[in-house]
Amino acid sequence: MKHLIAVATLVLAAMSAHAQTPQKPAAECGVEPLGRYTKLTFDEFDQTLGGGWRVISKKDGCETAAADLIAGYREEMAQHQAKLEWHEAQVRAAGGDTAKAIELFRSNVAFEKSVREERRSQDGILYGEATIAFLENDRATLEAKRAQLAAIPKPDGFDEAVAKAYKDKFPNLKPPTWPLNLEVVDGLIRCFGKPYSEAYGCRTGNRGDAPGVQ
Repeated sequence: MKHLIAVATLVLAAMSAHAQTPQKPAAECGVEPLGRYTKLTFDEFDQTLGGGWRVISKKDGCETAAADLIAGYREEMAQHQAKLEWHEAQVRAAGGDTAKAIELFRSNVAFEKSVREERRSQDGILYGEATIAFLENDRATLEAKRAQLAAIPKPDGFDEAVAKAYKDKFPNLKPPTWPLNLEVVDGLIRCFGKPYSEAYGCRTGNRGDAPGVQ
């Protein structure tokens, strides 16, 4: 029994020593910008040894950097899924399936609220809540959400970043202005009581369905 206890103690000591290995910063571990990893499929990121998180975790002192990379990848992929959920909700609302659309919009807002604060889209949350209020014929809440949306401060560098993105990718579209989707909410108020398919287009200066601003 004493020998077994001694062996167990040595094993635990070795595990403890390994767990306390000083962790290196992501850059020192060779972690590249997240966008490079989100272009990988799940299998490429999770199952292969040469391109995803595993190549980072194999480096001494890079376990935390690998874990942070996995967390970032999971969150980014979930946000892509959330965008699809939002667009499904819009199309269902346009098709008259209001109950299902509200369910999806609520799910989308709940997801956005669960995101880490530094990556959370507060304007997106308010836009979603305003849309739900419109579909529930709750004008008071719709107007309250509109006021909160309009009051959100513009992020630093917003105009420059948007202008560059649209110039490079969508040169024929007018860049969005801050707050995003405020003109859509104004349209919902302007055409309150009408079908969503009609009210969604009641905005002034309609830009059409500009990518990422729906």
